[in-house]
Amino acid sequence: MRKIIISLAILVLLIPLVSSSFADTVQIIIMRGAADQQVSRTFSPPSTNALVGETVQWSNGDQVTHSVTSGTPGNPDGRFDSGPMELGQYFSYTLKTTDIGVIHFYDKTYPWMTGTLNVQATQTGYKIINDVGAGAGDGKTTFNVQYASPKDIISAVIDPKDKSVTFTLVGKVDSDSILVLNLPTRLVSAPFLGVQVDGQFIKNFTVESQIGISVVTIPISSLTEQVSVVGSAVVPEFGPIAGMILVVSIIATIIVARFRLGHKLV
Repeated sequence: MRKIIISLAILVLLIPLVSSSFADTVQIIIMRGAADQQVSRTFSPPSTNALVGETVQWSNGDQVTHSVTSGTPGNPDGRFDSGPMELGQYFSYTLKTTDIGVIHFYDKTYPWMTGTLNVQATQTGYKIINDVGAGAGDGKTTFNVQYASPKDIISAVIDPKDKSVTFTLVGKVDSDSILVLNLPTRLVSAPFLGVQVDGQFIKNFTVESQIGISVVTIPISSLTEQVSVVGSAVVPEFGPIAGMILVVSIIATIIVARFRLGHKLV
């Protein structure tokens, strides 16, 4: 029975790791035991790259209260200050053009805890729509999508049933143009089954596969209001946390059932 409990505990501890690997938001975890000055790894990762427009999220995985402040110990730069974060709580900060360069951060209570963000500009001519996928599944799996268009995207809605992502565009333009979408493959997977412009399927779109993304180029008119991309899969109806909990529950049920069956046979 002890082995069963240990196995379940390990699976539960894997949940936050799975969550952070799926989400496109830049994830930084305050490690368990980080308050101990002898621990070498406090923030994970201690240094990471990010783009303007992306959201950085610090999560407290330790058993004591922590905080995150921009700057160096004793010299905060005023960009952000999380305030106290208890176990399981998180703090988010969306990067701006004024943040380009290296951002240092630290914990006020435990100043030996330091880290850096290497902030880069987005691709020239590109804009970003944040937190795509927040309305699907458990809402924890989100992506920041870069796009280029004379119009602005004001919303992105995922339909797990149709395996589609629908973007709503606004803005007044005088001529036909194109919309270029850099779609993370974890958000919507190729091969794409179709592209709709204002509810009508079109054929004259192109797809270029790159590492981790699909670059979809779609012709739009001055009147275009919605563009939908239908893939072979989208952000799962059950996000990574809910999915892992489901797996843990199934495994627990199987183990307990075998355990009881073994006792009956004895």
